[in-house]
Amino acid sequence: MDRFIATKKIGNTLIIEGEELQHIFAKRVKVGQELELFFEDKLYLCLLEKLTPKNALCIAIKELELTAPLPFITLYQCVPVELKTMDFIVEKVSEVGAFRLVPTLSRRSFQDIPTINKRMERWKRVALSAFKQCKRPRPLEIAPPTKLEELRADHDLNLLLDNFGREKNPKDLNLKGLKTVSLVVGPEGGFTRQESELLRERGFIPVKLYPYILRSETAALLGVGLIMNLSTPPQSTCQQ
Repeated sequence: MDRFIATKKIGNTLIIEGEELQHIFAKRVKVGQELELFFEDKLYLCLLEKLTPKNALCIAIKELELTAPLPFITLYQCVPVELKTMDFIVEKVSEVGAFRLVPTLSRRSFQDIPTINKRMERWKRVALSAFKQCKRPRPLEIAPPTKLEELRADHDLNLLLDNFGREKNPKDLNLKGLKTVSLVVGPEGGFTRQESELLRERGFIPVKLYPYILRSETAALLGVGLIMNLSTPPQSTCQQ
């Protein structure tokens, strides 16, 4: 079933306009067809009642329950120097199940917070597009940027993708029963030794992905995907 983003809601009628309306036409959705509509953090099963060049009018049949698989993963992604790479990261970690992404500044990352803030709306649009495509219950949450030295190991499990020695293999982690996991991924060139030691001292467990050295965007995708698939039975869901 196709999923779209509603522009507004009046009573029991959800309205689609603008770019989303063009997607309706591109997918050749017909009057009388059922579809899913997302509006103000709620997902509805709807019936397309009327379609015009200006808008689509949809009647809400019922609100759909939003459930998500555990654990909820917060990805602290050091911002790539090539900012457009972050678009790829947002899209792909959305698809593999990250709950929240926090753009993070480290010594070798992109540093300009005002520029990052200007990109936030774009990343949220990318997350919405991925949400529609992969049918996750809610869009990936994009949090405000933070600095690496401000990170705290305050989740059930706190991981650091690192290669300075004494790293664990992901398969050796105890993921049973976890509700929250944080994962810190470095920029191109990785963390400095001082950054690695700081995070380890704060309780982040170093993990290494085998067998080769990965690009930052590949590490983020694989790291989130492995945690979700090694820790989540198919029936394990939780209300968000």
